[in-house]
Amino acid sequence: MTPRASITPAPSSVTAESTEELRRSEERFHQLVDAVTDYAIYLLDADGKVATWNPGAEKAKGYTAAEIVGRHFSLFYTAEDRAAGKPEAVLDVVREHGRFEEESWRVRKDGSRFWANVVVTALRDESAALIGFAKVTRDLSEKRADLERLRASEERFRALVEGVTDYAIYMLDASGHVTTWNRGAQRMKGYTADEIIGRHFSVFFTPEDVAENKPAEELTTASAEGRFHTEGTRVRKDGTTLWASVVLTPLRDVRGELIGFAKVTQDRTKQREAEATERALMRAQSAREAAEALATKAEEANRIKDEFLATVSHELRTPLNAIVGWASILRKRELEPSVAGAIEVIDRNAKLQVKIVEDILDVSRIITGKLKIEPQAVDIATIVDQALDVVSASVAAKEIAVAVERPAGRVEVVGDPERLQQVVWNLLSNAVKFTPRGGRIRVAVTRDDGQVSVAIADNGAGIDPEFLPYVFDRFKQADGSTTRRFGGLGLGLSIVRHIIEQHGGTVSARSAGHGQGSELVIHLPVNSKLRPSVASVPALAALSEQSAPFSRLDGVKVLVVDDEEDSRELLALVLEEAGAIAEQAASSAEALAKASAFRPDLLLSDVGMPGESGHMLVGRLRALAPDAIASIPAIALTAYTRVEDRDAALAAGFDAHVGKPFEPRKLLALIAATLRARAPR
Repeated sequence: MTPRASITPAPSSVTAESTEELRRSEERFHQLVDAVTDYAIYLLDADGKVATWNPGAEKAKGYTAAEIVGRHFSLFYTAEDRAAGKPEAVLDVVREHGRFEEESWRVRKDGSRFWANVVVTALRDESAALIGFAKVTRDLSEKRADLERLRASEERFRALVEGVTDYAIYMLDASGHVTTWNRGAQRMKGYTADEIIGRHFSVFFTPEDVAENKPAEELTTASAEGRFHTEGTRVRKDGTTLWASVVLTPLRDVRGELIGFAKVTQDRTKQREAEATERALMRAQSAREAAEALATKAEEANRIKDEFLATVSHELRTPLNAIVGWASILRKRELEPSVAGAIEVIDRNAKLQVKIVEDILDVSRIITGKLKIEPQAVDIATIVDQALDVVSASVAAKEIAVAVERPAGRVEVVGDPERLQQVVWNLLSNAVKFTPRGGRIRVAVTRDDGQVSVAIADNGAGIDPEFLPYVFDRFKQADGSTTRRFGGLGLGLSIVRHIIEQHGGTVSARSAGHGQGSELVIHLPVNSKLRPSVASVPALAALSEQSAPFSRLDGVKVLVVDDEEDSRELLALVLEEAGAIAEQAASSAEALAKASAFRPDLLLSDVGMPGESGHMLVGRLRALAPDAIASIPAIALTAYTRVEDRDAALAAGFDAHVGKPFEPRKLLALIAATLRARAPR
C-alpha cells in the first residue's frame, strides 16, 4: 500500500461530520493520484525526504514505495548535480518563491538517465509554516528525442539548401524582405548574404516590372492561391539580366497566419535560347517527319512487295521444278527425234522462265540493298566456259558460230562464282537472242594493267546510238512496242551492271548502230578489296548441268521429304538412277517416324511444308542425339531462294541450301560433295 500523508483538523473548529467529509475528500484525492501512471506525483517532507509515492513515480523511477519512502529525493539527481549541490538549491528556491520548474536529466533506480520536466511546489499549513513539498515529474525522453531528430532534420535541410548551387533558394518575410540566402542565390544573383538580407526582393525586378507593381502582385497571388509560378526577366547585382523560372510559396504558422514566403528561382537563360533554336528548327523537323513517314510507308510497301515476290517465286518455282527436272531426265532417254526436239524446247523455255523469275527477284534485292555476293578465288575463264555450256543448246539451235579467245592457264579474280556466271550468261544470252541465225559471236578474255576483261561481241541487231546511254537502266528496252521482235523484261543488263559494280568493276556497251552488232565488256580488278569467304561445301552453283560431274551414289540411303508428290517422285527417280536408295515422306512427322527404321545417310528436305517446316524437322532430328541419325548431313531443297532463306536454312541445321527448280547432275554433285565433307577423316 502506498504511504499517504494525512491532515488532522483542530477539535475546536471541526465537527465529526466535517471531519468525515474531509477524510472522504482526502481519500478521493489519493485515489486520483494513484490512478495517474504517466506522471510521477509524490510528496517530500520539509527536509526533502520522500513521504508518498504513486504508481506513476514507480513507473518513471523504477523504485517501489517500500524502497523509496523515507529516502532523500537527491537520489534522483545525477552525480554531477549532487556534487554541485543542486537538490538543496532547488528546495531553497521553492522555500523562497513557492515554486520551481525545470527540464534536466534525472536518474532511475537502474542507473539509466531520462530527460524530465520537474515541478516542485511548497506545502504550508494555515499559519504559512512549511510542512513539505509536492513534486510532479514527467518523462520527456521521447519528446526530447523527437526534438533532437527534428533539429537534426532541420540542420540537414539547411545544409541541403545551402549546398544547392543551381537554384536560388531563399526566404522572405511577410512584407517581401529577404531573410535567408543560399549559395545558389549568391551565384545566380551576385549578392552576398550580408549585402542582400533585409532588402526588399523587388531589387531583382526590372524597373518596368517594379513600375507595374509586379513584386507586390506576386506576393498577393501566392498568399491567396497558395503558390505562384512565373517565368520572366530578373536583374543581377551587376545590372545584367537573366531569364528565370520563379516559384513563390507562402509560409504560415500553426494558426494559419502568414509569416513569410519561400522562393525558388532557376536560371533558364540557356534553356530559353535552346528552345528558341528548337522552335527555329520545328519546320525542318516537321518536314523530316513527313519525309520519314513517307519513307516508312515506302519501306512497308517494299516489304509487302518482297513478300509477294517471294510467294510468287515459290509458286512459280514449284511447278517449274517438275518441268525442268523431268525435261532433264527425258533428254537422256533414247527418244524419237521429234520428241527429243520437243523436250529440248520445253527444257529451254522452262529455264528461260526460271531466269525471268530470278531477274525479278534480283531487281527487288538490288532496290532494297539485299543482293549479296560471296567472294571466292574464281577462274574467270572457267566461268566463261560454264556460261557457254549453258547457252550451247540455244547457240546450236540458231547455228551461231562462237569464237573464244583466252590466255593460257587460270585467269583468277576474287568474286562470287554464281553471280559472275549469271553476268556472263546474261551477256551471252543477249548476244544469242539478238544475233540472227548463222551469225557470229566472239568471246575474248584478257588480262592487262591489274584488271581482267571479258568482251562479248556479236554481229546482230546492234544498239541505236540514242538508246546506248540507257542500255543498263532497269526496264529500258530499245523497242517497247507490242510488236517488238525480241522478248524480255529489260532487267538483265541492269542486274549485270549492279553485280559488276559490287565486285568493284565496270561494264560498258559499244555499237556502231542499228544492224551493225554490239559489244559489251566487263572489267574486274585483279587486286580486289573483297576477301574470299570459306564455304563448308564446294560451291557448285556456278556449274552448268552439262559441266557438272555425274556423281554415283551407290548404296547411299537418302530420306526425301516434300509435301508435293511430283517433287518427291522426281527426286526419288534422280537418286535411284544414280544408285541411291530413296525413301519418301510427305511431312515432318512421317519423316521422323521413318528415319528410325530407314537409318538414312542423308536428309533431302523441302522447307515450306504444312504443319512442321523443314527447319523444324532438321531441328528435331538434331535433338535425337546421341542417336547416330541426329548428325547425318541434311540439304534443304526449296522454292524459297532468297539469301535470307538460305541463311535461315543453314542456321536451322542444314548443311546446304538448293533452290528449286534443281538440275539433277548439279544436285547429285552437291550430295556427293556434302557426304565427302561430312565423312570422318
